[in-house]
Amino acid sequence: MLRPQGRRVWSARDDGDETVSSGSRSGLGMKFFTIAVLAGSVLSAAHSSLLNLKSMVEAVTGRSAILSYVGYGCYCGLGGHGLPMDEVDWCCHAHDCCYQKLFDQGCHPYVDHYEHTVEDHRVTCSKLNATECDQQTCECDKSLVLCLQMQTYNEEHRNYLNIYCRGPTPNCSIYEPLPEEVACPPMSPAPPAPP
Repeated sequence: MLRPQGRRVWSARDDGDETVSSGSRSGLGMKFFTIAVLAGSVLSAAHSSLLNLKSMVEAVTGRSAILSYVGYGCYCGLGGHGLPMDEVDWCCHAHDCCYQKLFDQGCHPYVDHYEHTVEDHRVTCSKLNATECDQQTCECDKSLVLCLQMQTYNEEHRNYLNIYCRGPTPNCSIYEPLPEEVACPPMSPAPPAPP
């Protein structure tokens, strides 16, 4: 997919020679400023779900969580809108929805700490997690990581500015299980006619 013109792309691998097109500096700068502030406030906490997620992503995918996934497509990183760009972006959309469900239940998935292990690219959420919120946050993160592991990473979608995301935003209800069909009990035979 071609990137829209007039957009600045930042890469941690850049050698300092940045190309800036007209009017794009403030959007990208604000996005990375927000990420830096969030990272600073989160990293100051001794325990954090985001740190757990970072270690989980890196152990399973072999990619840097921050450099590879923050800012990928329309949903990986902070917020999101529009139609996800590819399967990796759909994984991030599903994760956003999973976190939203936790927020709706009164959980704080960005800061709830949980215990987990990663062995041979398999994630296990500990049954010893302190709260149900911790356990569910771990399960959301585990689902994301397993989803990312199965998808093809597209460098073209890395560091994509959300302002270019278009199309309808998928509703989180698409991840809900379908309601079970209501089964009517079999009709009993008619009672015998009176003599």
